Amino acid sequence: MGEIRKELEKLVEKFNMAENKKKEKLKDLDRKINIVFEDDGSYRTHLKGGHLSEIEDGTFEPGDITIITTTGTFMKILSKEEDAMTAYITKKIKVKAKLMDKLLLSDILG
Repeated sequence: MGEIRKELEKLVEKFNMAENKKKEKLKDLDRKINIVFEDDGSYRTHLKGGHLSEIEDGTFEPGDITIITTTGTFMKILSKEEDAMTAYITKKIKVKAKLMDKLLLSDILG
């Protein structure tokens, strides 16, 4: 199993185990989230009922939210070497989603 997939699985587990107000806001949402690494394939999770599904890998139809980045940028964000908002502004991360869904990403990833 690749390093990126392991990191994504850790994020899903952390989110699913958390009990907080941010998660409560997400309980009524149903969103497919695609994460595309330009240098390491595509992954998907599904947010439903305030819970993220297990990570799948492969090629998927467009999701409600699609995040496009590189493994290097993603790992720097996870290690807090780089700020996610700065990466977004400098186009190291691209997010294809409705505005409200873009705003929800901080609740999902935070």
